[in-house]
Amino acid sequence: MMHPRAPDDELAALRRVQRRVAAIAFFAVAIHGVLGLVVVAHVVKGEGRDSDAVLLLALSAVFALVTYVVVRLILAARVWSAWLPLAFVPTVVGIFWVL
Repeated sequence: MMHPRAPDDELAALRRVQRRVAAIAFFAVAIHGVLGLVVVAHVVKGEGRDSDAVLLLALSAVFALVTYVVVRLILAARVWSAWLPLAFVPTVVGIFWVL
């Protein structure tokens, strides 16, 4: 027979799930901005504007870092996690694709 959970435990578990869902939703929306900057950098590179493409890639890295920081704040965690490399994947791919 399972023991009933205390209401505080259930509320804490619910809040943890809410934070995770909010973090994933924010990440899914924000990563589109990073991807957009990489695609625009590729278009700009095709027009012969190399320095602008590099600046857009740098901006995508900054936006990826901001995305990571906000996700960590939503999750209320201070430790390093897999969110950091995941946030930078589009920028790294863009560096190889554009440059």
